[in-house]
Amino acid sequence: MKKFLFLLLILACASCSEDTSIDPTLMPEATSEGRNTFGCLLDGWVYTSGRFGLPQATSYTDESGYKVVITAPVNLFSTFTLTLENPVAHSTCPYTGSGNLGDGEAFITRNDGKVISGTFQGEDVTQGRFDIRFTEEDEEGGATIAFLSQKDGLSLAKTPSIFRKDERR
Repeated sequence: MKKFLFLLLILACASCSEDTSIDPTLMPEATSEGRNTFGCLLDGWVYTSGRFGLPQATSYTDESGYKVVITAPVNLFSTFTLTLENPVAHSTCPYTGSGNLGDGEAFITRNDGKVISGTFQGEDVTQGRFDIRFTEEDEEGGATIAFLSQKDGLSLAKTPSIFRKDERR
């Protein structure tokens, strides 16, 4: 009976597999293609998303201007949040970070209404990077995509109704 239990234990351990598609010890590349990546060094430790969920970006406008909120699950118990203030492509903007991230500065390499990407660094954060596709749902279930250009300011576009959740095909 002991041999059977030992064999069963060995078989159970051998059949467990870890998701190796995301290596948490490697930083994602600094891209601007909407690959849904997030990573940074916090006090020298690597934090990346992808293994515990994809990062998400949403946008809104309030009395102080246009903001993009990036949330990135980096381990089983932690999600990092960055709130970018008036992010414009090819420029620097301040961000407010949650928890240990603290506040800092981000350089936006792309913000065209479909993808927001850039790099960031702050109090204890170095080599931060993100490349995320984003949409924001409206009350009807469609998506409003917001983007900034340095010349035109804030622009909004609605997705066609075929993409809305509440309509049946």
